[in-house]
Amino acid sequence: MEALMYKPLLLLAATALIAATPAADLDGNGEVTRAEFKAAGDARFAAADANFDGQLTPDEMRTLRENDRTEQARKRFLSMDTNGDGAVTEAEMQAAREQMKERRSDRKDKRHEMALERFDSDEDGSLSEAERAEAREAMKAVRDQRKAKAKGQPKKRRAERPRLDADGDGLVSRAEYDAMGEALFSRMDANNDGVLTKGEGRKARKRNGPPPPPPGQ
Repeated sequence: MEALMYKPLLLLAATALIAATPAADLDGNGEVTRAEFKAAGDARFAAADANFDGQLTPDEMRTLRENDRTEQARKRFLSMDTNGDGAVTEAEMQAAREQMKERRSDRKDKRHEMALERFDSDEDGSLSEAERAEAREAMKAVRDQRKAKAKGQPKKRRAERPRLDADGDGLVSRAEYDAMGEALFSRMDANNDGVLTKGEGRKARKRNGPPPPPPGQ
């Protein structure tokens, strides 16, 4: 009964635990090899396994996730504390907001450029109403295609996905953890070259999705 009660937490915490490993570019070359991915996973497993028994309990994973949130908050604070005095002034907070605003503006400009490149058929540097309509139709066609392709797939993917707690005992053994990590790497490695590069995985799927909306939409 206790294992069943802990199951939702177990799946959420352990999946997040493994999913954090792709950030481990150990040699700083902008790529994550399978060995780097596994090394990062090994380190996180060891950090989570507080009693060194070779398996993760829900409490151990909860503690690790709480530590992750604390570390993320610390990094956000340090990014705002530009003078390193241990305090964030209103001016520093405003500067951080301006940086976020600038990044959003840059992304918007990039989407605008992509839309012009794809739909500005008369090359006049702007989208006419007819060109905007063409863009909207293209977006709708892509969405419809994705919906048709995805119909019935979630259930199939869930059936094929390896179970994290394979034996259902409410714990994640090292073997179960490694198996899920290997499956995750394989799903993210879109071109099957054994290396994760920026844009592979979920980001790649997003980028290959619908075309950018026309400016002003």
